[in-house]
Amino acid sequence: EGLGAAPTAAHKETKQMALCALPGCTLPVHVDAQTGLRHDFCGRTHAQQALKREYGRDLGPPHGSCHVCQWPGCRRQVFFEAATGRVHDFCGQTHATMAMRQGLHPSPNKEKASSTTGSSSSSSSGSGACALPGCAAQRYVDRATGRRHDYCGRTHAKLAEQRGLMPPSEIGVAETDADTYKIGRGRASAPPYAIAVLNNSHPKVPGVKEQFLASWKHPGPKPTVTRVLQVRNAKEIYGTYAKYRFAKGNEDRRWHGTALSPRCSFGIDPDQPPCAYPDCAVCNILARSFDLARAGSSLPGGQRMRLRYGPGLYFSKCSSKSNDYALHSERKFDKHRGTYRVMFLCKVAQGNVYRTKEPTIDDVQPILRNDYHSVVGLTQDHGGALNYEETVVYDKNAAIPSYLLVYRLP
Repeated sequence: EGLGAAPTAAHKETKQMALCALPGCTLPVHVDAQTGLRHDFCGRTHAQQALKREYGRDLGPPHGSCHVCQWPGCRRQVFFEAATGRVHDFCGQTHATMAMRQGLHPSPNKEKASSTTGSSSSSSSGSGACALPGCAAQRYVDRATGRRHDYCGRTHAKLAEQRGLMPPSEIGVAETDADTYKIGRGRASAPPYAIAVLNNSHPKVPGVKEQFLASWKHPGPKPTVTRVLQVRNAKEIYGTYAKYRFAKGNEDRRWHGTALSPRCSFGIDPDQPPCAYPDCAVCNILARSFDLARAGSSLPGGQRMRLRYGPGLYFSKCSSKSNDYALHSERKFDKHRGTYRVMFLCKVAQGNVYRTKEPTIDDVQPILRNDYHSVVGLTQDHGGALNYEETVVYDKNAAIPSYLLVYRLP
């Protein structure tokens, strides 16, 4: 069919089809099969979003003729899960089961997914699975539009939202990589960013774990990395770092240990989203990267630790050295679960490095005025005074978090 050809009947019908009233949605409005009533939105989810935006209130429970049980002859209201917002098609499980057995209603999406496991369509790619961690059901496909959603159904979409998780499509993760991510939404008050919990099958995980273990230099048994979270920084924050790196150069990956708020266990607790507590150094770094004004302030009660080489951002190539500063991220469980901490792996643009053999420097300003951008304290093995090397930068744009590791102490 070439340009300028007369539209077919199908094209005319599509053109005249009413679209969902939520701005940005291109799906057709929902038309109730029993009553023929045409709604203003494609479904209850967008109706709820529109009501919340316009009037600041939630959509009430389903009511009226559009929400009666679909079992023939039953006029009772459909079952409604208030906790998840899910509206069922029947008044209860009895009528739902009877309808499916008699072929009057399709089986749930999860059952259809399990029946096709191993088929060419489901085994050719791992991207067909529901994005809710732990669910192996296939993602829901809208029959009317062909659109494949991120979750197997509305219940898991709602559960993901309650846990602070983002669907892979919203953060731009490719479908072929979607099954290796669990996307966490950043705090609402910060520039848009996300944290992805990487599965062990993700190609980045082995290298990150290897660097952590290889750079653990303290004597004794090494910890176990239990979880690797990838930080997807806000565009403006990453852009500022990229400009600094381009200007100064000399980028390396370095470790950074810091504190969690006593009220926060993000990373260690897989179901907890990033917090907004002002005393949580971990979640503040995730949201806004590093802040020189908070240098050395990760001790409880706002106490500041003594800074060996002046007010700056401290990192180490030695993960066990950064572990010394991660004490206040520690969470203890019973003897079977163990004790956990978190630590950042960061990109650090060191620029021109001033290498010192001194254990402390009271005033670093003369060094910085002499065209140096960072200070590295040398170890005793290299003629210095430190047991383990430390790197300090003095510009907040000189570093950015790349990964957050969760590890269990031996």
